[in-house]
Amino acid sequence: MIKKLHQNYGVNGTELQLFTSYLTNRKQYTVVNGAKSNCRNIACGIPQGSTLGPLLFIMYINDLHLCSKFKTILYADDTYLSLSHSSLSTLQSRVNNELLKVHDGMSLNKLSTKYGKSLYLLTGKKIQNNLAENFLVRLGIHQIKHEQSVKYLGVIVDEKLNWSSLGQVFVAVKK
Repeated sequence: MIKKLHQNYGVNGTELQLFTSYLTNRKQYTVVNGAKSNCRNIACGIPQGSTLGPLLFIMYINDLHLCSKFKTILYADDTYLSLSHSSLSTLQSRVNNELLKVHDGMSLNKLSTKYGKSLYLLTGKKIQNNLAENFLVRLGIHQIKHEQSVKYLGVIVDEKLNWSSLGQVFVAVKK
């Protein structure tokens, strides 16, 4: 994180020293039923529950888009990747290859993928059900789950990119 603050965001001098002090030489312990564990050093990570934590996390993962050809959308700890191609077989191959690059980029930054929470949505008007059934997305040995609709920033999007599966009206109210 300190390296990214300096190289990617131009933080240096006293400000960089402040962040270095904030992010290094930290310790943690847990308490369960009144029993306290031994205090241990924290080698990496961002303090959770802090005011700076969410901002630092976003700054930390903000370069994820550089490791693959996916269009990448980051929101808090959710990541949305998209890729398109006119050929399903080419798309499948590219998605699986690019996912490996994303995985490598995340591993390099000491981040992990939650395979159980990861899923994919295959969209397009010309996609036939029998073709979509054979479309497999994998990350190494892990098969990513296919869904017919996903919740994207609070909005449900389906495979046909229409709103019919919502069954409700979304209204934006300005305060």
